[in-house]
Amino acid sequence: MCYAASMGEIIVSYHSVEDITTFEHFNLDFDAQSWVRSVNHRFLEDTLVENVSKPGLYISMFGKCQGQTLNNGMDQQRDYSHQYMVALVDQSCSGHMRFPNNSVWQTLSIMLPLNTLHENSLLPQLHSNFPHAVPQIRLAELGPVPRDILRCCEAIWDCTFKGFERELFIKAKAQEVLALFLHKRRQHHRAPETSRMIKLGNVLSHIKTNLAQDWPLSTVANLSGSNRTYVKQDMKELIGLSFRDWLKQVRLEEACEQLTGNISITEIAHNVGFKSQAHFATLFKSELGVTPSEYRQSLFMKRNT
Repeated sequence: MCYAASMGEIIVSYHSVEDITTFEHFNLDFDAQSWVRSVNHRFLEDTLVENVSKPGLYISMFGKCQGQTLNNGMDQQRDYSHQYMVALVDQSCSGHMRFPNNSVWQTLSIMLPLNTLHENSLLPQLHSNFPHAVPQIRLAELGPVPRDILRCCEAIWDCTFKGFERELFIKAKAQEVLALFLHKRRQHHRAPETSRMIKLGNVLSHIKTNLAQDWPLSTVANLSGSNRTYVKQDMKELIGLSFRDWLKQVRLEEACEQLTGNISITEIAHNVGFKSQAHFATLFKSELGVTPSEYRQSLFMKRNT
């Protein structure tokens, strides 16, 4: 299903998630009703995507997610990039997201049917911390994707295998993601720490939408109701990186996205939190091997080949 729809004065293309060209779906070997779905897509026009969810437990990992949710009761301005979401769906329901031209959507979703869930192994450890107004969803939890799980997802999104080899690779990585996710829940399921980490995850989401500001560790600790020692410890458990390394990574990722457009490099440096263009260019080349200008030029050349 694919057609154009009018939203106000803006015409957008309408797709079901299955119509997206990079959409992939595989049944998992350990249960015939369980599956994994993957999308790694750059939209070339304003697009509205519909996703229908049947009853089950959904564990979703997002990489870059530059869209806007249109679901009732959800924060339409929230950035879901590098977040995980767990949703317990009791009845079939549909959700919608809008992606502007040149935006990227990377997602890996695993579905486990309700009749195969082991109540004592996972469900009691879920925490409803994500507000929504979808009556078919009994529970929704949101948090930052741990670094080792994100690496597994990125391996899927970057995989160049074809055919049967690709299916084997994606299914194996999806099961690795599921194993890591469940293991981390059992290993670190302690109520005070879970609450503290959820608060830190919310602060990290706020930082990602306000990168131009200075973010000393003391400010992060104050916003999360914690202290510097716990922030350092919780960052390692949640993300697998120090706060300084995470902030550098997020700033450079956002800079790469802004370099796809026509914003000046000086303005991009300011937007992502660098006080000087020279410092920005030096760090960019140190981490990526090219200057911001060279990176932008390489993107231009790819588009014109």
